[in-house]
Amino acid sequence: MTYYVGIDVAKFQHVASIFDSISGELVLDSFKFDNSIKGFKSLLSNVSKLNDDVVVGFESTAHYHQNLFNYLTQNHFKCYLLNPLMISKFRSISLRDAKNDNIDSRAISSFLLLEHKYLINEEFSNNELKELCLQRDYLIKHSTNLKIKLVSYLDRTFPELCNIIPKGTLYSKGLFAILKEFPTAKMISEVRIDHLINIAKKASKGRYKKSMVIKIKEASKSSVGIDSAAFAIKIVHAIESLELNKKQTDAINQEISNNELVINSPLHQIKGINSIEIGYIMSAIISINRFDSPEKIVAYAGLDPKVRQSGTWSASKTRMSKRGNVLLRYALIWTANNIRKHPSKMQDYYNLKRSQNKSHYNALGHCATKLVRYIFWILNNPDKEFIN
Repeated sequence: MTYYVGIDVAKFQHVASIFDSISGELVLDSFKFDNSIKGFKSLLSNVSKLNDDVVVGFESTAHYHQNLFNYLTQNHFKCYLLNPLMISKFRSISLRDAKNDNIDSRAISSFLLLEHKYLINEEFSNNELKELCLQRDYLIKHSTNLKIKLVSYLDRTFPELCNIIPKGTLYSKGLFAILKEFPTAKMISEVRIDHLINIAKKASKGRYKKSMVIKIKEASKSSVGIDSAAFAIKIVHAIESLELNKKQTDAINQEISNNELVINSPLHQIKGINSIEIGYIMSAIISINRFDSPEKIVAYAGLDPKVRQSGTWSASKTRMSKRGNVLLRYALIWTANNIRKHPSKMQDYYNLKRSQNKSHYNALGHCATKLVRYIFWILNNPDKEFIN
């Protein structure tokens, strides 16, 4: 017999309910226990009395489940992390419009009873690589927001600047060094040109062109920018934040690249893939043993198409479901885009989809699905050579 333990997780106190697989009846209902070692042991004491297979399920609720998850997996329990949306839909089957911790724990355990065979087991509760990739993803998004803000500030203090510098050089060390000392057009116009050149030269180790500094200086003399002390401070702070963000991102990249799961990954065989992309992918997949087909990974990433069919009617076009692991979906599309830039079967496949009037991103979605098949084969055959 198998027992299904549903746990509604909260910050200070959790609630557990248990169904058995034979009668489908509650064995333990709404058992409350604290988020502490004493509470965990009390749950373990109740579960250990069952003397049979035990399957545990949690809703994925921020970070509150992680300590209990770690404790139970260390004690060799099979644990599943459940999508709150699925539990919410499942609970809504009831005609009664009610929600509380007791109802939620029963809903989770009964959901496990019915759907456990279709779920993916979480083998590792403390996934270092996942945490590193999540932090990198946060830093990248934060960097993008900072860059947008910096441009908006410069549009007020020196609107001509973005038109005279080459695309992509706004965030160069040479220009940053100038703007940190002289953040507005008026400030730049009042400084000697040789001083500006020396600042940029020192910061960029001679790589920032003297001609570009001269252009900036000339444009500043007739700029319509606002000479604002407030925006000057905002520009300096944004640049300092971007520099810190870059330093932190470099440190995260190094840590991901040095992770054992990444270093030893057979995915390095794929031409065009790098260590960071492998890190993102493996942080979500963890172990290929969790998936018995490439289609399971496709669905887990939310790359599978939405099904729209009723009677004899079927939708002629479908969109990506996006009902899966966001980080994995992003990594697969990002990686597929880099791989298709190299002469390979992936490039041929991308060109085929484009010739079929698929958009760039639609074609990349197809390429990402193809990449999943590559990954599934390689991870299941690590000793065999993969030919792109």
